[in-house]
Amino acid sequence: MTDFAKDFAPPEEETWRALAEKSLKGAPWEKLVGKSADGIALKSLYRETDAATADDLSGAPGAAPFVRGLAAARNAHLPWRIRQRVETPEPSKANRDIHADLQGGVSDIELVIDPSGARGVRIERDADWADALDGVMLDLAPVALDARAHTLAVAGDFVRYLAERNLFNAAAAFNADPIGAFATTGAMDRDDIARAAELAQLISEDFPNASALRADARPAHEAGGSEGQEIGVALASGIAYLRALADAGVGVESVSRHLLFTVSVGPDALMEAAKLRALRLCWARVMEASGAAEGKRGAAIHAVTSRRMMTRYDPWTNILRATSACFAAAIGGAQAITVRPFTDALGGPTPFARRIARNTQLVLMEECHAGHVIDPAGGAWFVEKLTRELADAGWAFMQKIEIEGGIVEALSRGWLQDEIAAIREAHQREFALRKQTITGVSDFPLLDADLPAYEPLRDAAPARAAGEISCTPLPAIRWAAPLEALRAKAEAASAPPVFFATLGALAEFSARSNFARNLFAAGGVASYEPEAVYETLPELCASMAPAQTGVAVIVGTDAAYAAQAAETATSLKAAGADWVILAGRPGAHEEAWRKAGVDQFIFAGRDVLESIERLHAALGITQ
Repeated sequence: MTDFAKDFAPPEEETWRALAEKSLKGAPWEKLVGKSADGIALKSLYRETDAATADDLSGAPGAAPFVRGLAAARNAHLPWRIRQRVETPEPSKANRDIHADLQGGVSDIELVIDPSGARGVRIERDADWADALDGVMLDLAPVALDARAHTLAVAGDFVRYLAERNLFNAAAAFNADPIGAFATTGAMDRDDIARAAELAQLISEDFPNASALRADARPAHEAGGSEGQEIGVALASGIAYLRALADAGVGVESVSRHLLFTVSVGPDALMEAAKLRALRLCWARVMEASGAAEGKRGAAIHAVTSRRMMTRYDPWTNILRATSACFAAAIGGAQAITVRPFTDALGGPTPFARRIARNTQLVLMEECHAGHVIDPAGGAWFVEKLTRELADAGWAFMQKIEIEGGIVEALSRGWLQDEIAAIREAHQREFALRKQTITGVSDFPLLDADLPAYEPLRDAAPARAAGEISCTPLPAIRWAAPLEALRAKAEAASAPPVFFATLGALAEFSARSNFARNLFAAGGVASYEPEAVYETLPELCASMAPAQTGVAVIVGTDAAYAAQAAETATSLKAAGADWVILAGRPGAHEEAWRKAGVDQFIFAGRDVLESIERLHAALGITQ
C-alpha cells in the first residue's frame, strides 16, 4: 500500500489554529463557533477529549442503550426498509402505484388513507381495501397505515381484511397515533389514546408481527421546531402511549414491538444522524426506568425526509436535499426510510418523481453501501459529542412537557405551540437575513426555468376536526414559502427588470452585481445588463432607456461610490429613473446619497423580504 502521507509533516493543532486565526483577520475566535437551534455550540474542530464523556453511553453496536443501532449486524440485502407513501385518491389507481413501487425496488408501502379522498386514498368500505391492495402480497410487502385521525375508525376494517385472507403473520403497521393527529388537526376525544392502546392489546396474539402505535415527531419538525424539541415531543408521546399500554394490560416487554417512532430528517447529515442516535439513547433510558429488560429498550425509527426543506422553485435541487437526508437516516440507523418525491412542494408525484424517490434509496443502499456498516458515524468525535448534547436537550424538553401535564395538556394549553413558534421565528429571521440560505430560492435563483411535471392536488380545504379536546394545530411550514410568494407575485405581474448602473471595470463591480442580481431574482425580478461596462456617465444613462424600467441599481466598489455615487444617482433620476438602489452599506454617506437620489440600500445582513417588498412597490407590483 502506498503511504501518501509519508512526505508530509504530521498535522499539529497549533499550526492549524495559527492559520485559522490568521484568516480571521482580528475577528474573535468565537466567529468560527456556530450554534444549533437548541443553543448547542458547533465548533470548527473536535478532539478525542470532546467525545470522552459520551464513550460510556454509546455502548456496542446493537446493544443497550442502542445509540449505535438496534442490531449487532445489518441485513446486507436490506439494511433498512424502503417505505414509499401512496396517497392517490382512487383506490384502483393507488393499486397501480403500489405495484409500480414494489416492482421498482420498494420493500414497504405506507398507505395514506382519507375517506374523503382529499388527502389520501379514498377507502370507505371493504371493496375499497380490495381495490387498493389487489395482488399485493402483504406477507412479503408489509403495508403501514397513515390515516391520522381516521386510524381508529379504519383499524377494524384492516384487521378484518387481513383475517379474511389468513394474513395473521403479516408485518402490518397500524400506526395509530391520536397524539400526532391532535397536534395536526387540533381535536381528539378523551379516550382516543386508551383506544389506541386497546388496539395493541387486541392484535397482540392474533397478529404477532404487527405493530399498533406510532409516536410521531414530524408535527414538531414541520412546524419549525429544533432537534431537541423533536426528540422531546417523540419521548413525551412515547411515554403517553407507554402509560396507556400498561393500563390496557400490555406488558412493558411488548412496547418495543408495538411502538414505532417516526421523525423527519433534514439535509444536515451529521446533525440528523446524531438526532436519531440521541432519540434511541433517551428512549432506552425511559424503558430502563419502566423496568424493561435490557434487550427490550430499543426504539424502532421510521425516518421521513423533511417537507419544510422542500422548494417549489428549482425543485430539482430537492433531489440533493432528499439524498442528504436519506443518507443521514441510513447512517443514523433508521429501520425504515421514506423519501418524499422532489415535486412534493408543487403537487402530487408523477411516476418519474416516484421513481427518483425510491431510486435515491436504492443507490445509497446498493451502490454506496450506506447500510453495510451498522454505525458509520460511531467514534467520530463531533457526532458522539453532538449525540450526547442532543440527548440532553431532548430529555430536558421532554421534562418540560411532563411538567406541563404531558403532551396532550401541553398542546391543549398552547404551551408547546409557543415553544416551537419561538424557534421557528428565529429560523425565519435567519432566512430573511440570508444567514441561512436556500439554493434555488434565496441563493442562485434561476428565472424562467421550466418546472417538472407534477399531478395537481385537489383544491379541498381540510375538514374541520371535532373532538372533546381541542388545541391550535401545529402549522406545517416550508422555509422557502415567504420568498416563493414574493416571486410568484412578480411573475404574475410580469415585472419589468432592474437596470444595472455599473461603475468601473467588470472585475471591480462583479461581486456586488452578482449579489444584487441574486437578490432581485429571489423576488422574481430580472436584471438588465448586469455585466455591461460603461465608459462615461452619459453612456450609462442613455443605456437605461432600452431597459424600459423605472428602477436602477448602482453597483461598484466603495471607492467608486465615494467618487461617483451621488452624481450617478442624480443623473439616473434625470434620465427617468423613479427608484434608485445602491448595492452596499451607505455608512456616513447615507444622508448625502439620499439627497442625491438614492431611495434604497441593499446589502448583506439586511432583511431580504423587506428589501424585495420595497423593490416590488417601486416596480408597481401590488397584488
